[in-house]
Amino acid sequence: MARPRLISDDAILDATRQVLAELGPVKLTLAAVGARVGLAPPTLVQRFGSKRGLLLASAARSPEMVLREAAAAEARNTSPLATLRDFALTSVAHIKHREELGNGLGFVQLDVADPEFRAYALAHSAAIVDSTARLLRAAQEAGGLRPDVDVPALARLTLVCFNGALQVWAVNGWGALTDFLRDQLDLLLSPYVIPSGE
Repeated sequence: MARPRLISDDAILDATRQVLAELGPVKLTLAAVGARVGLAPPTLVQRFGSKRGLLLASAARSPEMVLREAAAAEARNTSPLATLRDFALTSVAHIKHREELGNGLGFVQLDVADPEFRAYALAHSAAIVDSTARLLRAAQEAGGLRPDVDVPALARLTLVCFNGALQVWAVNGWGALTDFLRDQLDLLLSPYVIPSGE
């Protein structure tokens, strides 16, 4: 009879995400992740096969995390546009230092060079765009967004704004990340939003 797992895969993948922010994918080691959750590297190899397997498992979980964050933002808000802002800002609220974001962006090299990682990166982007489009459509139906807005195009542009803002902030560090990102999203959406009372 196999012994029960006292530490879940989700706990390990949460730790992996933390270590990635601190070290980046190149410097991340199974020992560093294992130390975070109290497991020896051979145990991680048994579960995930290798460091690559652990990183792939982390990447595979990212689209699901996007959907969970969107659902949580919807539960906290009644306005679709407020939900969209909350969804975006909550996803980066844990990032306090530029170095953390820079280390996370190291994953982009894997996403570009490795087809398996790229497939998960595409699914992650699709989850963001689809969630954003759904919220923009809800705002349009509620009369908060202009009726002539091309929602799919604006959802894609929102992803471009989001990713671009993260990279710019990682280099420049202009204020708090959440404040900077909020300002960029507000600037992007302002031409399409119908002010209350119109």
